[in-house]
This record gives sequence, C-alpha cells and structure tokens, in this order.
Amino acid sequence: MTRVRLFVYGSLRRGERHHAELGDAVFLGVVTTVAHYRVARLGPYPALVSGSASVAGELYAVAPDLMPMLDAFEGPGYVRRLVRLSDGGDAEAYFLAEAPRE
Repeated sequence: MTRVRLFVYGSLRRGERHHAELGDAVFLGVVTTVAHYRVARLGPYPALVSGSASVAGELYAVAPDLMPMLDAFEGPGYVRRLVRLSDGGDAEAYFLAEAPRE
C-alpha cells in the first residue's frame, strides 16, 4: 500500500496534544518547507498560508484510508494541498481554507 506523505506543523507533531490522530503513521523526519509559506495564528491553532518564510515541521507516511478521518478532524477551515519541501520533495499539508487578511 502506498502511503501519503503528510507534512504537519502544529498540534499533530510528536509530543503535541493531537498527535494520536495520526494513528500508525510512520515518522519520516523533521523537515522544513521552501520559503513560500508562513504560519498564521488562529487562537490556539496554527494555520499554514502562503508567505515568504520556511516553516519547520515533521513528515509522516500516512495510510490513505486515514486521510478522510484527518480531513474531518481538521475541519472545513482547512484544505489539504501540496507543500514544497526544502529537500526538493513535496508532501500534502493542511492549509487555511481562506488566508487571513494582513
């Protein structure tokens, strides 16, 4: 079974309060994005948006059948899109559905 590469940057990371939502996902390492993103703070939760900074996070290999559950967990305020990593690869990540105005 091919797993989905998922970049996480907030409460799904190891040691954070919602890490268990990743189930049996395989930790692949600590990674950073290219400098085309930033993290917006929405109360207690971070949200990935377009920007000009690198974002640090963790990369996981996730079973495809877990992705609909993670989509529901993240809720309608987040959309899953590809993010470019600094190593030249890419992964899926949860972005804010509508970027906040600056």
